[in-house]
Amino acid sequence: MPYEPMLAARTRARNHARTPMRVGLISDIHADATALALALDVLFDAGVDRIVCLGDVVQKGPDGDAVIETLRAQLIPSVAGNHDDAELALGVLSQSSLEWLAGLPDCRDFVWCGKSVTLAHESPLRQGRVLPGEVPKRLKRYLRRHTMDVLILGHTHIPMRTRYRDLWIFNPGSVSRGRGGFPRTCAVLELPSLDFTVLDIQRGRSVALDR
Repeated sequence: MPYEPMLAARTRARNHARTPMRVGLISDIHADATALALALDVLFDAGVDRIVCLGDVVQKGPDGDAVIETLRAQLIPSVAGNHDDAELALGVLSQSSLEWLAGLPDCRDFVWCGKSVTLAHESPLRQGRVLPGEVPKRLKRYLRRHTMDVLILGHTHIPMRTRYRDLWIFNPGSVSRGRGGFPRTCAVLELPSLDFTVLDIQRGRSVALDR
């Protein structure tokens, strides 16, 4: 696959600069290697500079080891999802895959193009789902105590662009199975402009969020 050499080179040049940057977002792969390959092709064609994963890498599908191998080979950072945690108790994947899952953090923090960005699965608190206009009270209290410009989540399988005070919250939807009438999706976040585009992984076309 051609993704990693190109993405790695761009990432080294742009991580701490204010040069515009395009970040590919994937989430809720659920052990579907075919869907992951489609999403990576769509994001590569979109000219992303790097890709991150919002968790739920495994379970439900048949290709857990293959999905993890791809994420590792492409140097795609991920956070732990609830299904990733559950898989550790079952122990049916390879030892290498289980060790990778065990090492996933709950959150990851980056500074890209002068914007502070936090990645999590359900939320930085590891509980409660976030939907447009439905930020849980406990998460609101957490966000009032923590300063960030962008919070990127997964979990719901529903693409989202919403705002809480000065914080933008994004969700790319699910690579494996959409919900709420949405197809299987990934997304591109442009920095520092915060332009957000959701993409249908089968058609490669943008998906409207005004539903």
